[in-house]
Amino acid sequence: MFFLSQFNHFLKIYGMINSKDYIWRGAFMKAAERRQKIIDILSQTQVPISASSLASRLGVSRQIIVGDVALLRAANHDVISTPKGYVMSQALYSHQFIGKIACQHGPERTKEELDSIVAKGGIVVDVEVEHPVYGMLTAPLDIRSNEDIANFMDKVEHSNATLLSSLTHGIHTHTLSCHSKDDFEDIKEMLLDKGLLLKSN
Repeated sequence: MFFLSQFNHFLKIYGMINSKDYIWRGAFMKAAERRQKIIDILSQTQVPISASSLASRLGVSRQIIVGDVALLRAANHDVISTPKGYVMSQALYSHQFIGKIACQHGPERTKEELDSIVAKGGIVVDVEVEHPVYGMLTAPLDIRSNEDIANFMDKVEHSNATLLSSLTHGIHTHTLSCHSKDDFEDIKEMLLDKGLLLKSN
């Protein structure tokens, strides 16, 4: 009891109300340092890192990492969640030219579309649809290899998930990251020939 009394007196001297306040301040600082560590880790790579991997590295639960990332986004840090994990937004734009394409096709041609883009060296950064209620909906993808395509299609199949384009009769846009504008135009021409681009009226 004497020790607790002396400890509380010490806390009051330094402007802390009680030991709980002291503990709370310590936890807050630890959380702030952990979030900064998340930024540091993600800033040093262009490869997405899963929440589970970050949780293991930082010694916390996956749910804490998910909460940390939500707070980082609220603080205007450009952390993007992709199907493969978290990545800083600049890592998605690793090529020299960025362009958008408007597409329209059924879900049965999704793999064909992705295969065509990746085969030409393009990266599918995201997919966007215009929802009648919520406006523009954007989902990061970061699809840059055949393995990425296989993983994406496997998730769609086994999670019974609905593609965003199903909300808009197959109409959607992709942001593509390409080595050059010529490569981007080649991809557009190929998709047009295959009937995958949205036709202008």
